[in-house]
Amino acid sequence: MDQISSLPETILHDILSRLPKKDAIKTSVLSKTWREMFYTFPILSICDRESIRRSSKWKKDQQIKTFLDYGKQRLLRFSDQGLAIKEFKLTLSLTCFDLQLIYPDVDQWLKLASECSVQTLKLCLPTLKKDDPCLCYILHPGVIEARSLNKLVLKGRIRFDKEFLSPSVKFSSLCVLSLSHVLFDEEGAIEHVISHCPLIEQITLKWCYVYNPQVAGDMQISLMKSVSLHGLQKLKGVDIQGVQNVYIDAPNIEKIYYDVDSDEPSKMNFDSCRNLRALTLMNVKNEFSFTFTATWFLHLSSKFPFLESLELVDCSMFQNIKISSSQLKALVLCNCSTMEKLEIDTPNLLSFRYYYDGDDLPSISFLSCSSQLEENVRLNMIHPRLYQLKKFVKQFKNPQKFSSLSLSIHPCFPSDESFYDDEYYFWEDPYSLPPTLSVPSIKHLDVKVTSSVKNDVNVVDFVRL
Repeated sequence: MDQISSLPETILHDILSRLPKKDAIKTSVLSKTWREMFYTFPILSICDRESIRRSSKWKKDQQIKTFLDYGKQRLLRFSDQGLAIKEFKLTLSLTCFDLQLIYPDVDQWLKLASECSVQTLKLCLPTLKKDDPCLCYILHPGVIEARSLNKLVLKGRIRFDKEFLSPSVKFSSLCVLSLSHVLFDEEGAIEHVISHCPLIEQITLKWCYVYNPQVAGDMQISLMKSVSLHGLQKLKGVDIQGVQNVYIDAPNIEKIYYDVDSDEPSKMNFDSCRNLRALTLMNVKNEFSFTFTATWFLHLSSKFPFLESLELVDCSMFQNIKISSSQLKALVLCNCSTMEKLEIDTPNLLSFRYYYDGDDLPSISFLSCSSQLEENVRLNMIHPRLYQLKKFVKQFKNPQKFSSLSLSIHPCFPSDESFYDDEYYFWEDPYSLPPTLSVPSIKHLDVKVTSSVKNDVNVVDFVRL
């Protein structure tokens, strides 16, 4: 007997939420009960790619009409029955011309979702670029201003209407705000919107733009230059990318991700975030940054006494860096090309990952670290040579300072004069140490060659390595 169909509606909806989308759709043909369950499922996702294919203009127009009718009927079913929508996601990938024709329908759909007490709203349109003059969908606050809304995700050619600057516009329940490649009419518009979100906990700003009508040509759209976040008591994390100047004053923030990726001078101030636990910096260049000095990493413990994770990705800061922190547990360095010497003074460090593309390997020394430290080193070397690797590995010669070391070497292209080896794994295991691999400078380490290129005469003598 079918015992599942007689379960309460909330449990059947929970079952649907755990299925892949295609399988959830298939349940609608099982019976009238399951069909109704599917059409009242509170997690609603509509994507034009599932209905509109590349074809002749007449067929495409018919497909667009069918798609619009389908979306409208799905939302009206919730509205007519007084049902709540937990999550509504709308993904559109049409051309700029076709999108302009359906913007009124998008307004209606978002309005219906708001009236159905939507909690999570996601609107994804094709990406906006500053050299792309294509018209944007203008988002009005009345369309999405729902007291129930706690998560808002907007991506692509979406333009915030000036109505958002009105003091009467509030998002009293919003906890998560994610904006990617969207357009604002004024530089400080985003700060005004965020200031009216008293419960905000997570903020994501990726490559957002500002409209400058006074400027002619393609320069009318430019990247947002600055953002200031202050007075947000519940803010826990931010992800900011493509903004030159950032100021954050949030007493309870725990995680910051910042990617500047600009040749213009940049500045970031978050020194008052003393509860910070994880910090990721990407594409920060010393010559363009007024924030990070040679001694900035020396005072991590006093600046951020709870910092446990630090990641530096594609950062060109200084030749010599010394990182000192009593609480740091995880450290990641990826393609810090200008670094020649690194000193690590972190007595509680448990994980160290180092990734680098190039031949000039830096000097790395651990002044203090945990005996449980695990190290993972990945090198993409153009001309990997034995003496370089030997010198580099010697830096980790004291097995008392770490529990494991994983080293991967990947040549970028063949060379007759290069030393090749695709992967090595080193770990401490004094009981299974093969005597033929015992090296005075690297005692108590077991060396395992998992693969190597054999067509080079220099692939020799792993014992020496």
